[in-house]
Amino acid sequence: CRAQSEEGLVNLGNTCYMNTAIQCLSCAPLLRSYLLSDAYTAELNRSNPLGTEGLIAEQFGSLLKDLWSDKYAYVNPVKLRKVVCQFKDMFVGNQQHDTQEFLGMLLDALHEDVNRIMDKPFVPEPDDPDPTYTPYETLATE
Repeated sequence: CRAQSEEGLVNLGNTCYMNTAIQCLSCAPLLRSYLLSDAYTAELNRSNPLGTEGLIAEQFGSLLKDLWSDKYAYVNPVKLRKVVCQFKDMFVGNQQHDTQEFLGMLLDALHEDVNRIMDKPFVPEPDDPDPTYTPYETLATE
C-alpha cells in the first residue's frame, strides 16, 4: 500500500469485520486505481439481477475516495453499510461476522455491479455424453 492512507474507519457498533475487508481492498492497487479514477462508472450494470443496481460499487468507490483523500482523520462507512444491508440482510444488525464472509460478498457485488454482459443468455445444461452415467434419481431408487 502506497505511503499508506492515514484515514481510519469508524466502527459502527460491531463492524470491525467490515472495516478490515474495506481496508484490505483499499490497498489492492488495481482495484483502488479503477475506483479512484471513476472508470467503473461507465461500466455500472444497473440491470444485472445478480448485482445491486450498481449501488455497492458506487458507495465503495465513494468511500475509497474519502479514505485516500487525506482530508479526514477518519471516515464513516455508514452509507456503504446501509446499501449492503439493503441487499444482503444477513449483515443487518450488530451480530459478529467473519471478514472472509463480508469480503466474499463485497467482491461478488463489485463484480456483478460492473459486469459488462448486460443481457446474460440462458445456457442449458449439456447432455452428458458418458454412456455409463446414471442419473441421481435412478441411483436413489436402487
